[in-house]
Amino acid sequence: MIEERTYGFEPLMCDEPRIVILGTLPGEESLQHQQYYYSNSNRIWKVLCLLKNEPIPNNYDEKKQLLAKYHIALWDYYESAIRVGSSDNKIRDARPVDICGFLSSNPTIETIAINGFGKYKKFGKKIQKELNKVFPNRRIRVLRMPETSGVNTNHGWGDLNFLANDWNRIFE
Repeated sequence: MIEERTYGFEPLMCDEPRIVILGTLPGEESLQHQQYYYSNSNRIWKVLCLLKNEPIPNNYDEKKQLLAKYHIALWDYYESAIRVGSSDNKIRDARPVDICGFLSSNPTIETIAINGFGKYKKFGKKIQKELNKVFPNRRIRVLRMPETSGVNTNHGWGDLNFLANDWNRIFE
């Protein structure tokens, strides 16, 4: 059986982004619909709307408008990988994106919010070390955020208010 390589999306950008929310690689539903965080089980849109007292977007254009309003970009750490299904645990032969190149092109970014503690363990610390070398005079926070996936109910994060409270750090 030949396993196909899964490719992610280009960054979803806005004018003068200050925050980039970094996932791993889009899941099957997101890839099928060509939209970041397409799955209704992912709570990223609910969290952002709760934090900013905004209505839940009805479509992708409204989601992009919400991100632009708060200067948030979306991207994934891997540009591609071999993966069966949507599980991050099944990722093999992953190829990371050029984070430093991205930040050089986007000097307004001050915060990288890594969506998931497991992801932070895999690449968050590596990103922080790289940034400290490449940008010694630029303060870029790399935040370890709780996973917004609906399956993450650890430590009380099944409660949307509790989850949003932790995510509020991206705006500090």
